[in-house]
Amino acid sequence: MQTTSRTFKIPFYTLVVFNIALLTALSFILLNGSNGFMDAERINIKDKTGKNRIVISNMDNIPPPIINGKTFQRAVNPAGIIFYDKNGDERGGIAITDNETTNLNAIALDYQNADAIGVLAQDNKEDSYFKAGLIINDKDLSGKPGHNINRINLITENGNAALIMKDANEVPRIILKVDSLGNPSIEMFDKNGNLNWKQ
Repeated sequence: MQTTSRTFKIPFYTLVVFNIALLTALSFILLNGSNGFMDAERINIKDKTGKNRIVISNMDNIPPPIINGKTFQRAVNPAGIIFYDKNGDERGGIAITDNETTNLNAIALDYQNADAIGVLAQDNKEDSYFKAGLIINDKDLSGKPGHNINRINLITENGNAALIMKDANEVPRIILKVDSLGNPSIEMFDKNGNLNWKQ
């Protein structure tokens, strides 16, 4: 009886030790052999129907915008993340653009046909120009792809901080500003953009 028990235990413990060693070796190879990273030029996350819901891509493989099922051309190809609705239309994203003259980074949330809210940061490489801010748009009810109505901008530009509120024709009507020297001002304009009042 003791011989049988001992005969069983030796292969059993050998198998356990072997499996532990094998798992340890595989874990080491998978994690350390590739440094624990996955390299890819583009990753598509799809729903059950095969439509893209999230795409993570470099500049060379970023997909063109899709609005109402139609593909359009991008003005600039960024690296970033794009979000899609259940119909496969673009609904926002994160864009990192780096060209010869400008760094422009943005986060956007879209209406069905165009940008709704944008957060941006820009600085030029050839001069000291910089800008960062929040852009809020009305929806263009005509439904034209890429069209919106810019209504509110909260911007700092070259040291000048401003809140700009516009009418439905995108004419600035009220500007609250603190300039780069710390001087505050309030400006009001008529529907033609002419200055009516300043304090």
